[in-house]
Amino acid sequence: MLQHVRPVALAIAVFAAAPATAAEIKVLAYNAVNSPARELAAAFEKETGHHVTFTFGSPGPVNERLNAGEPFDLVIAATEAAQARDALWRASTRRPLVRVGIGLAVREGVTVDLSTVDSTRKALLAARSLTLSDSRTGGLSGPNALKVLANLGIADQVKDRLKLTTNGQDLIASGEIEIGLYNVSEIPRAKGVVLAGAVPAAVQVYIVYDAAVPAANSTPEPALALVRYLGRDATRAVWMKGGLEPAGE
Repeated sequence: MLQHVRPVALAIAVFAAAPATAAEIKVLAYNAVNSPARELAAAFEKETGHHVTFTFGSPGPVNERLNAGEPFDLVIAATEAAQARDALWRASTRRPLVRVGIGLAVREGVTVDLSTVDSTRKALLAARSLTLSDSRTGGLSGPNALKVLANLGIADQVKDRLKLTTNGQDLIASGEIEIGLYNVSEIPRAKGVVLAGAVPAAVQVYIVYDAAVPAANSTPEPALALVRYLGRDATRAVWMKGGLEPAGE
């Protein structure tokens, strides 16, 4: 008789252990946070019982979804895009989450001295060719890479060797282009390409990504719990591994 009771008792115990308020949290986010956000969300699910589903995209398509009013429980977008749509968010829920700076992409085996502003300037001036993302595709790293070159005081000196591309890291891998300037989180994107490092802090330019809960989300607490989890001090190593860092640093 006990053999028939035990499975039922086990089922009751498992059911009782499951959180009564488990929810599905639909998140719309920029591609830049993809890998670390997925990893952290998986840990969040185990801790809370909530289920997180992501829709990732480049800035243009994500902004179009926002403008179209597609329903999401949480949005992670660049500060500028989030600020421009402040009317979409529940009051006091938009907050800086993480940021990403510009780094140099080079062919595997190539080293670049980025230890000082001067060494970084010399390396870029010595390069026979440079590339950065064509911002016409909606990417955000291109404009910031140009600002880094301006901060280094070499924008005019390298403009004849600078190519705006949509496949720059493939060209670096093939040897056609020597150095690329991209968001650190975007390097590498091609086989044979490595991250030489981030540019020095004195000339760095960041993109900050905000998390915000849409006003249309009538049950915001699960999404807010996810934001709090993503912002824990203990998550820093995961963000850093993905090329990002907490926005407050």
